[in-house]
Amino acid sequence: MTYPQELETWWLAAAGRQLRLRDPKAIAQRLAERAGQLSDAFTVSRDKNFADCYSDPLTVAAYGNYFFPQTYARAWLTVSELVTRRGWTPPADRPLTVTDLGGGTGAALIAAVDCIAGKFPATRFDTTLVDQSATALKLYRRLARDARKRHLFKSVTVSADLARPAAWSPSAPVDLLIASFSLGEAFHGQPDAAVLDWLAAARARLAAGGLLIIIEPALKETAGRLERLRDVIVSAADRDWHIWSPCPHEKPCPLLAGQKHWCHEVRRWPVPPTVNRINDQLRRSVWDLKYSFLILGQTPPPLTLTNAAGVDQGARCVRLLTPAVSGHGKLLFSGCNAAGEHAEYDILKRRLEKSDEKELATLKRGDLVTLSAVEKLGGQNQYRLASPEFTVSGI
Repeated sequence: MTYPQELETWWLAAAGRQLRLRDPKAIAQRLAERAGQLSDAFTVSRDKNFADCYSDPLTVAAYGNYFFPQTYARAWLTVSELVTRRGWTPPADRPLTVTDLGGGTGAALIAAVDCIAGKFPATRFDTTLVDQSATALKLYRRLARDARKRHLFKSVTVSADLARPAAWSPSAPVDLLIASFSLGEAFHGQPDAAVLDWLAAARARLAAGGLLIIIEPALKETAGRLERLRDVIVSAADRDWHIWSPCPHEKPCPLLAGQKHWCHEVRRWPVPPTVNRINDQLRRSVWDLKYSFLILGQTPPPLTLTNAAGVDQGARCVRLLTPAVSGHGKLLFSGCNAAGEHAEYDILKRRLEKSDEKELATLKRGDLVTLSAVEKLGGQNQYRLASPEFTVSGI
């Protein structure tokens, strides 16, 4: 995943006009303080008023150059799961309808369109961006016109609250609903039951076979809510939703019982130049994208992780919760497997060549790995790799 140069150029030029500067380094230096304030509002202080940033042009410029690329990348990586790991394909006989809920200036929507168009170039799109900020919607329309006219020239913007599905328009069925870093804010402090009611209303807006993509911060609070919601879904007698990702199973979440780990991604990405320049002043961690997500579908995915090779892979198919680390003559990692377990894995170093050890050490949190062979150990949900061979499902 590489952040598109035309988006980088557009936001940098917009900031340059606002600041009356042309040098990229000077622009980044001027934006750094405001980007830091935004970062604290999003994470440390959890300021409920940060949506007001759209009323301040300098803050908008800081957001567009520092946070927009990160939001874009998280959404691109999440949408890519549908194609590479679940076998999803867009309709061939009509436009694909995509609605981004609480999408601000459209980073997640543009990323979804870019990802799908890159994999299915013939796809036509009907897109809608829903947000309460008129300024954000206006900026998105300019960006879509200038940098994404081919796919987004028919894009519709709607000023509405994402928590009120009846206010979304147009009312036509939607193939992909996206809520990126917005659902948790809309329902902050409210019980899970309120989100479950929203899920039912959102499902009613989906076309046959439609999907809901929720992306949230990697915090235990926000990831934990997604885990609880998926457990209600999988335990329902009359199931309305199926789990597409990230879970390699549709059984109860094994992480909720332990509370030691929570489900989230950590993805290394090529950081764009302007983000790097701003971060030279801030010294924040921007190289690893952290986020949690949940993709729900009305039907099971075409490609499930337990039948991908034509056989039940069970404990051999695992989504990592920790990177592979060295300890006591072993390499160790843990993850959720297709048998519905939170399991621990190891391999004895004496079985490994240096090249094997080096390759296993590249495994990181969020990787979806199929192991060639495992042996059950005596402890609960403990396995030993009988071979260092593995494959990683890329996105």
